[in-house]
Amino acid sequence: MSGIYKDSLFRSLFNNRTAFLSLYNAVSGKNYDENTDVLINTLPETLFTMRKNDVSGIIAGKLVLAAEHQSSLNENMPLRFLSHSARLFENCITDKSAVYREKLIKIPRPEFIVLCKDPAMKEDIQTLKLSDAFEDGGDVNLELFVTVININEGFNQAILEKCPLLRGYITYIDRVEAAQKRLAKENPAMTRVQCREKAIADSISYCKEHNILKDFFENLSPEEVNMLTAEWNLEDAIKVAREESWERGVERGREEGWEKGIEKGIEKGREKERELFSRLMSQATSIDDLKQMLETTVTRQS
Repeated sequence: MSGIYKDSLFRSLFNNRTAFLSLYNAVSGKNYDENTDVLINTLPETLFTMRKNDVSGIIAGKLVLAAEHQSSLNENMPLRFLSHSARLFENCITDKSAVYREKLIKIPRPEFIVLCKDPAMKEDIQTLKLSDAFEDGGDVNLELFVTVININEGFNQAILEKCPLLRGYITYIDRVEAAQKRLAKENPAMTRVQCREKAIADSISYCKEHNILKDFFENLSPEEVNMLTAEWNLEDAIKVAREESWERGVERGREEGWEKGIEKGIEKGREKERELFSRLMSQATSIDDLKQMLETTVTRQS
């Protein structure tokens, strides 16, 4: 699950030239210095498309897209990067009519990177290919490779050593997740929202006491702290809606037969899921407004 406390923090930490360059040097094995040309061009989050990349930039003529750390391997990342890179390449072309001329337009060479913490991942590095998604399995005339870097304990530790900011980020995320599980076990009366908020507050305090991302956390405004402690974002709401769809399918299965019931229940849940997001998006006036409505709606259904 990729909650807003991960998403906003990763983007905040690495969406500047110095941090992004440090991250790229660590994962690529390169040693670009501070004099290297770096242009951060991360796509903004938009209300109606709900599409954004985590961080991206042009480093020494290479377009680098890096995804935040994922707790489970997402095999659709090549397709997601294809969509993101198309928009970024469009932004690289100042004269949009130039694509209709005969002279070749030069564009940055892309690199796609994902930081993954899936316990099931046993390799240091894994490559995902866009062509694996093609249905007919025929000749490939469009390809995209994503490098997935395993950042579980015992894997690629040299990367974390080379990029202290990434190591601090992973330490913070690990503490939040461990604290949340512990609080839920020790305090059954606490809601998920309460567990998350306390886990994040405790983890921020720990990091500041132990000089982990200390400057970053001490400079957070109250609004930014609220963003870090927000429980629900779109992905969280979708996950819960799907879990509820499964539960409804199981219940219906008891009445109509397991296979048919589960299938119908899940489809019915997905229809309600689409209706919910369509209704909320038509009412929202901003992305923060939409997230607040999602939080209120899902909390009320819990």
